[in-house]
Amino acid sequence: MGETMNVPNTTVEPGSPRDLRLKLLAEKAEDNIRRNNEEYAQRRVVLASTPQNIFVQINAVCNANCVFCSKGYDYPLFRLDDWLKHYGDKITPALAQARQVILTGSGEFLGLPDAQRILEYFNSEFPHVEKYVATNATYLTPKIVDLICSGSSKYVVQLSLHASRPEIQRVMMRYGAYDRVQKNIRALMEARDKKNVNVLFMFIMTTLNIDDLPDFIRYASRMGADKVVCGYFYIYESNQKYLSLYFMQEKANQRLEEARRVADELGITLQAPPKFGLTPEVYKAFDVCQEPWYQFMMSNDGYVLPCDAYGSFPREENLNVMSFSELWNGPTYRKIRTDIVDGKGCLLTCSRHNPKSVNDWNSHVIHRFKEDRQIIKEHHESLRRP
Repeated sequence: MGETMNVPNTTVEPGSPRDLRLKLLAEKAEDNIRRNNEEYAQRRVVLASTPQNIFVQINAVCNANCVFCSKGYDYPLFRLDDWLKHYGDKITPALAQARQVILTGSGEFLGLPDAQRILEYFNSEFPHVEKYVATNATYLTPKIVDLICSGSSKYVVQLSLHASRPEIQRVMMRYGAYDRVQKNIRALMEARDKKNVNVLFMFIMTTLNIDDLPDFIRYASRMGADKVVCGYFYIYESNQKYLSLYFMQEKANQRLEEARRVADELGITLQAPPKFGLTPEVYKAFDVCQEPWYQFMMSNDGYVLPCDAYGSFPREENLNVMSFSELWNGPTYRKIRTDIVDGKGCLLTCSRHNPKSVNDWNSHVIHRFKEDRQIIKEHHESLRRP
């Protein structure tokens, strides 16, 4: 909170029309972020500011087949021209005032034929807005690396790897691209300026790879990562339930403790979830989640969420039938903000902002757009122990 918009160093000539445009855009974004921070601090329910983070869900075909993936077979692929035609005018004013645009979704974004064009578009139109890109690193081509590392925008690159060794990667991601991925990561690390490109190594914790977590920290440090982010696997379908560390809590706690020791020894930042089974007083008191004030997630077909862990909005609340402002201050966003301020709603089962909820089964399960009977069926099936 309280971050400002610094335009990264570029070759733009001082005093040129483009230079003046960059400065004006950055000033407007800074003002919006300041107001957004103030409204969050005041716990406003209806906001005059627009979100700091805008998540553009970019769905793509994926070359991996990750065991923990939420992707179904009915996701529409992202096409920049279609997105601009249907949602560009609605979302552009908010994007211009944002701190960060998150460019990721189901599948491998950088594998899209449009990937280069998408990065060029956001670099050109919103050069002052930080870009967050998630990738499995197989498509980090020299041209993509150049677009990320050129200095025209700041970037956060999340490398979704989940394993330190090829045999574990094959189990987790069900493809054999380990050597190619290592080569691409090294090229990215060599090309980047750390002031403008921050690299995170992502590790989704499951029963299949949890023993590798401490070695993953060591691997990330050797490769030059700025940060390791690890989190519990969310269950999207009942047949994935045995991947959940909810069924392997003692081992999860042991590996998290070991990972923390390794990270401290190596001096690398580790973002990790709370451990299981601690006494209530050990968990910090839950905080008011920032995301319903800070973030707007939009899917490829216009549906909206405040965060990736939230269930779903009513189907009638989407960008195809409502304006951005009608959604941002609409009935669902207002209810979420009100409930969170009151310590209710999704906060009760959110281990990110309510750490003690890690012990609640419901905090490990995601349900979206399913009939009630299917939700009940999957819920009961998932409660069955291995």
